Amino acid sequence: SDDCPWFSNGPPLVLGAKNDKRSLKSLKQKCRFGLPPQLRCAVWISSVVRIVNPHLPIIETDSFGTVGTEKNIEAKWGYALNAVFPNPTDREDAIAPDLGLTQDVLHQLIQHDYKEWSAPESKSSTYIAEPALSAAGADAIPEKGVRSLTLILCTVQQVLGIEYCPPLPDVAAILLTHMPESYVFATIREMINDTSHFLPVSQKDYYSWCKTYAFFVKRMFPATFKVMEKCGALDHQGLDPIFKRFFTTILKREDVLRFMDVFMLEGCKAIFRLALSLLKLISKKDLKSLQLTDSESWWNEIRYRTLDPSFSFRKHLDTMYPKYGKIAKRYPRRQFLRRALKFHEKWALENMPIYIDHTPPKPIGFTSDKCTLAKPASVRSNLAKWLPPSLKSTKLDLIYSTEIHGRGLASFYKECQRSKNTVTLIQAINTNSVIGMFASHAWSINPSSYGDGECFLFRADPDPECFNWMPDFSGNIDDMESQAVREQFMVARSDFIAMGANSDGTNGLRLDRDLINGESHPALGFDNEPLPGRNLKMFDIGVMEVYRLIREVDGKAIGHDDNLVWDLQGL
Repeated sequence: SDDCPWFSNGPPLVLGAKNDKRSLKSLKQKCRFGLPPQLRCAVWISSVVRIVNPHLPIIETDSFGTVGTEKNIEAKWGYALNAVFPNPTDREDAIAPDLGLTQDVLHQLIQHDYKEWSAPESKSSTYIAEPALSAAGADAIPEKGVRSLTLILCTVQQVLGIEYCPPLPDVAAILLTHMPESYVFATIREMINDTSHFLPVSQKDYYSWCKTYAFFVKRMFPATFKVMEKCGALDHQGLDPIFKRFFTTILKREDVLRFMDVFMLEGCKAIFRLALSLLKLISKKDLKSLQLTDSESWWNEIRYRTLDPSFSFRKHLDTMYPKYGKIAKRYPRRQFLRRALKFHEKWALENMPIYIDHTPPKPIGFTSDKCTLAKPASVRSNLAKWLPPSLKSTKLDLIYSTEIHGRGLASFYKECQRSKNTVTLIQAINTNSVIGMFASHAWSINPSSYGDGECFLFRADPDPECFNWMPDFSGNIDDMESQAVREQFMVARSDFIAMGANSDGTNGLRLDRDLINGESHPALGFDNEPLPGRNLKMFDIGVMEVYRLIREVDGKAIGHDDNLVWDLQGL
């Protein structure tokens, strides 16, 4: 490269590099000057691989930045993607997990925070930002970039097992500006292999980071510490701009990319060093005149200075990495930083709140393309949310369809009598809605009602809602008849099937012998509204499908009985 004459076109990427500390130090110094866009993909991934695998020869680690490993990286990404989304159609409707960032902040990241990020001049780097955006999407990441970011975050969560890592969405978004999806996933996978070097990958790690940063601020900048502590800028929420958002809200685009060049080699030490060095932008004199009301006002003061045209990130890097060793010792070295992080883990465990992931669940998969009503990802996503916890890691396997097996209860019983834990989906023609029920027991003709409290009714589309059965907690045991009606979970006769009941003979959901007409009334225990919507109690049945559940691990059906002993169909 003419811009960086010390880089070569093949491994080793740095001319004269060896497997020693001197070569690594030289590479770090070169990255601080900034990398040209066309080299970032190669240098970023090879740098991470080199740091995580110090025992590998430099020729091997640098090969990750060449076309020789491209097919291997693409193949591993394809395997991971297929493991999370076996049905390619689900990729279009997938919802990105926030990994502790919260869905509101993730939406802000996608819709607003990257509006000024333009595409780099590289043939393989058009994934987050594009050269020209439409007027409607000028303030947001393009649709293609949103889809790429979503797939990566879903795969990181499902394949790599990362549930909590707030800075990861921003890190992935930055990587996507210069890398294709496969290389971003490979880079993040290598980062996670060395959890102590790059990112906090658990809630304990993240809160330990926050406490450690406050410790170093108090030690290095006592006056600043008092001001930040008073306005809440040292609380875990107050530190969002640096630890959750990876400086993207307080630095310019080109400055974040320059910092990324450094971070990919130095890891979390660079994050702490930048976060501490930014405090020098506010002098002791300015501290006394600041009118701060909260943590946001503090970081706004930092932002005013970093976004000022006179601010030079290149010069700021000189203050972060001064030539004189005595000044450099003001910043924590890696070993001291690791000891501090380890020390504050106990505090983190005692003070971190309970984390609840509000990301909508991944749509439950299906095994056959013959299904109709279960194909929309929104329907299967709701089913994954409503099913009992023990049945969530399953797939839908079509066992009955009016379009395949014919319309009528005889065919219905024949196909369903051996399968427990079935999901029935019904198209209500009158309102063009998809409604249904989950049956904990197999559907077979029975003179008595049966089932248990795991049964539930639902409307899958539109206005999805689940109606679980609830016992009577009133304490009144005198009305035995009402209690018996409340516990009519499943009713299977030769002329109708139903779920839920009332004293007047109506049901929560009832289908006739020919599976042509149905009705839905509020039922005791389920407290449901008429499922088709619009307060419509009688409806015409379109397509009706029944699915059993099979385990994702081994593909075996749950609750399937091949040896049916009791056959009450003739009763």
